[in-house]
Amino acid sequence: MAILRDISLLWSLVHALVLFFFLFESRYPRRKTLIITVATMVPLGIVNMILFALFGIDGYGTLMLLTLSLPSCLIFWVLAKHRDGRFFFTFCMVDTIVLEIIYITNLLNHYLTPDSYLVMFIVRMVIYPLIELWAYKQLRPIFLGVQKHIKKGWGVFAVIGALFYLAITLLMTYPTSIVERPENIPVLIILFFLMPVIYIHIIVTLRRQQNAYEAEEQEELLQVQISSFTSRMAELVAADEKFRVERHNFRHKLKTIAGLIKKEQYEECLKLLSEFEEALDRTKVKHYCQHAVLDATLSSYLAKAQAKNISVDMGFAFPDELPVNEAELAVAIANALENAIHACEALEPERRFLEIKAISQPRFMMRIVNHYDGEIEFDENDIPVNHHHDHGFGTRFIAAFCEKNNGYYQFTADGERFTLMINF
Repeated sequence: MAILRDISLLWSLVHALVLFFFLFESRYPRRKTLIITVATMVPLGIVNMILFALFGIDGYGTLMLLTLSLPSCLIFWVLAKHRDGRFFFTFCMVDTIVLEIIYITNLLNHYLTPDSYLVMFIVRMVIYPLIELWAYKQLRPIFLGVQKHIKKGWGVFAVIGALFYLAITLLMTYPTSIVERPENIPVLIILFFLMPVIYIHIIVTLRRQQNAYEAEEQEELLQVQISSFTSRMAELVAADEKFRVERHNFRHKLKTIAGLIKKEQYEECLKLLSEFEEALDRTKVKHYCQHAVLDATLSSYLAKAQAKNISVDMGFAFPDELPVNEAELAVAIANALENAIHACEALEPERRFLEIKAISQPRFMMRIVNHYDGEIEFDENDIPVNHHHDHGFGTRFIAAFCEKNNGYYQFTADGERFTLMINF
């Protein structure tokens, strides 16, 4: 019956990988990640199966940290997109969950079917798929979203997971097997209950932080829309007032033109018509695209740029159907333009330059360029960092917006021109 024990252990190791994959983000494409994982973890798993066969559950339990947990942690750290507390917390959480199941099934098997490994085999075969189904359907969307938006505070949570791992391992195996120390089993049971409760509390806490972040983003989005539409309404009111004045004077102008024609003063007539045409042009409301929210945002910020004597080079070819949410795109553009205008304000008038262009073919792409002075600091993800910047909503929104919509973004600076490229 030892074959049931060996199969159930292999089953545990395989499903530890599966569970980790559900909650882990790799820096490489999925195919490459799978190839590297199989090429490294299969030999590691074989080595650990041999060690388990040689030393038994008690002896192997003390070796597992060095022969399996630490090597696999190093392998996945190389693959990880987030090489910080987020990775270590995820790794420790998955490792301790699997370790707890292994130890619980060992105890159940010892007391229920000591002459075989039937209970261990059945419970492990059933419980891992159920946990993975819950993790994939319920936990994964929340957990990946939290990792994307919350970057600080994970180190403490990772330490908690590591301490759980050490506590369970030591309590189960040191100085002898827990079955030889039945007086310690109540403490172990409390620890088994405490660990999932702590993990659930951590995830709920992080989820609340993410909800607060999302609420803040929605508030920012709403403020941009309100600001843009307020500016647009002011522009429309001003244009309407100009048109009302021109309409009031229109009858007098027609009489003047008629008088000039009767006197055959055609040159004066043409000159006056040209002046009237210029006056009518001043009543026009500029439209930059067919999308109302985007049009209002562009109108608001481009008017602000021109009011600050910034030379603006623009060209727009927006598609009829945008590939992303219009309001969110408007917030991203508003953020970029706010930053660009702020950078130009610090320059001499002759150096103030802003370029914004968009094309819809072959893909929707937008480029925003502005002149700047000084040095720009980039973080590990090549996103600009400005510790004293309180204009706009931060480049973090642009990056998160592009990632959310499977788009591409790039920030570059050459010492004179700062460029943002986005495409979807």
